[in-house]
Amino acid sequence: MSGRTNWLAYGCAILVLLDAFFIPDIRISSELPAFQLTDFLVPIIGLLLYPKLPQVRKEWWFIWIALFAGYMLLPILINGRIKQWNDYFELYRFIKLGVIFLLFRFTQSKQLYPLIVGSFMLLLIINVLHLYNVFNFNELLTYTYGDSIHFKLFGKDSLGNPAVKRMLGTMGNPNTNALLFLFFTVYFLPIEKNRTHWSLCYSALFMVFLCQSRTSLLAAGVVIVALLILTKKDGVKAAVWKVVSSIGLYVLATMIATSFFKYTSYSNSLMDGSALYSTSLRSRWESWSILWNMIKTKPLFGFAPYKSYFTAHQLYAENEYLLIWWRYGIFGLLFYLGIFLLPFWELFRRKLDTHSVKAMIMIGVMLIAALTNNPLTERTISVLFVFILASGLQKSKEHDKTLAHW
Repeated sequence: MSGRTNWLAYGCAILVLLDAFFIPDIRISSELPAFQLTDFLVPIIGLLLYPKLPQVRKEWWFIWIALFAGYMLLPILINGRIKQWNDYFELYRFIKLGVIFLLFRFTQSKQLYPLIVGSFMLLLIINVLHLYNVFNFNELLTYTYGDSIHFKLFGKDSLGNPAVKRMLGTMGNPNTNALLFLFFTVYFLPIEKNRTHWSLCYSALFMVFLCQSRTSLLAAGVVIVALLILTKKDGVKAAVWKVVSSIGLYVLATMIATSFFKYTSYSNSLMDGSALYSTSLRSRWESWSILWNMIKTKPLFGFAPYKSYFTAHQLYAENEYLLIWWRYGIFGLLFYLGIFLLPFWELFRRKLDTHSVKAMIMIGVMLIAALTNNPLTERTISVLFVFILASGLQKSKEHDKTLAHW
C-alpha cells in the first residue's frame, strides 16, 4: 500500500508541474474564476497527506500559509463581504499553495529532475516557434492559452506598427514568461561544476533576456552576482568568462528581439534611464497612486480581496506589496512578507547546501519581481517557487526516514 501511495503522490507531483508549465486554464463558467488541473488534484493530495498529519503539524511554512488564509476572513468580515463568494477563492488559493508545498515536501525532488529537464527543452522549442511564428504557431498558442492583448500586439507597438518582440510562450505574458525561465535559471544554477547544468542555466538565462522584461533583468543580475559569489573559488578568469558570457547572451537576445537593433530594446530603457518615463511605468504609477490613496483610508485591515473592484475599474495592481496591503491591510502585508523572509532567515542560519542556496536566490527573485508584478498571485510562478522552497528547507531525520514510504 505504501508503495502504491508513494507512486500516486509522485504522479500528482508530475501533474502539478506539467499543469504549471503547459496546461491552460479550464473555464467552466464565465461567472466563476478559471480552474486548473491542480484544483482537481487537491482533494487527492489531501487524502494522501492525511496519514502524514503528525509530520504536517511540524511544517511551519504550511502553518504560516494556513494562518494567513485564516486571517483573510477578518478583512472579509470587517468589510461586510461575508456573502461575496468570489472573495473566498483567494483564501482557497493560498490553502492550495500550502497543500502543494506539502506534496513537494514529501516527494523526492530528485525524482522530478528528468521531468523538469524535459519540460524545459520542450518550452525552449515552443518559445522559439512562437518567436518566429513558424507555420503560424502563434495562432495555436492564442487558441490554447487565450486571446490576450499580448498575443495581439506581439512584435507590434500600441498603434500596430512593427516593434521589439517580447517572448510570451505558454504564459501569454512576457513578464511571467521571464519569471518562468528565471525559475529554470535558478534551478539549473551550476554551483557545482557540471557542464550540463552550465548549458541549461545559460540557455534559460538567454530565454529570460528574450522576454525583454525589465524587472526580470534586474532579478537576473542578482542571480548572476549570486553565481559569481558561490563559485568564487573557480578563480578570476572563470568569473570574467561568466560575466562576458552573460553580457554576450544579453546582446544577442537584444539583437534578435529588435530585429538586429532595428527597433528600440524594451530592456535597454532600464540602462539609459528612459524606463522612468515610459508609458508602462506611468500607467503603473497611476494605479499605485489610486491604491495607495485607498490604503491610507483603511491601512490596518484593507478592503478584502474584492477582485470585482479591479475588474470594474480596469485597474492592474502590478505591485504585489501594494496589492496585498490594499486587500488585507498592514497585518496581511506582514503575513505576505513572512512567506519569503521567514524561510530566508531559516535557510541563512543553517548549513547551506545546493538546494537551500537555490531556494534563497529564488526568494530574492520573487521579492524583486513583486515590485512590478504579482508573482505569488500568478499560478505558475507560485507553484514553481513553492517547489524550490520545499526542496531547500531542511527536513528532519524523521522526515527523511519516511520520505520514500507513504
